[in-house]
Amino acid sequence: MNTAPLNKLIVSAGLACVALALCNPLRAEDEKVIKREGTYTTSKANGVVTRQGTWTNAAGGTGTRQSQTNWNKSTGTATVNGSVTRPNGNTTTWQGTKERTAPGVIQGSGTITHANGKQSTYTSTDTKVAPGTWDKNQVITTASGKTIDRSVDTTVANGVGTRTVTTTGPNGQTVTRDDTFKQTTSTVPVTPPTN
Repeated sequence: MNTAPLNKLIVSAGLACVALALCNPLRAEDEKVIKREGTYTTSKANGVVTRQGTWTNAAGGTGTRQSQTNWNKSTGTATVNGSVTRPNGNTTTWQGTKERTAPGVIQGSGTITHANGKQSTYTSTDTKVAPGTWDKNQVITTASGKTIDRSVDTTVANGVGTRTVTTTGPNGQTVTRDDTFKQTTSTVPVTPPTN
């Protein structure tokens, strides 16, 4: 079975999760997700992976997220972009690149623009540990030069995913969050060229 689309989904899901946390990585009330749903669409023909979703936090607020990854199959590289809008209306956007550096390993880097206009940068390594399971390790550098370390362990099977996110802030404070999510996956049909 070809698991490449699912693998891209998990990586994209991880990046969306990263942007969600980056608005304020250690803000517990926003990080406590009680419901998460979304859709995932891939086109094997052109390497485009899109993701849209919503989540509901413990206070009943709803946020949205969307992302797009454009893979170049011949080079094993991709460009990524997306945005997350929190329940309070603040929006964070990101853009970056990814590269397959070894079988089951994807490295990425990019820039996050926060609702207040400040920018952070990130580097990440995603490692496939089993079919449908990825571990992400990430370092975020804030506009003031402080670093935030994050690890995201994600497993998806039969349309249901589980995720454990551990974030360590510049002061050494660590927050761990566990959540589950549902997803609907579809493949964009390839339209043959017309003459």
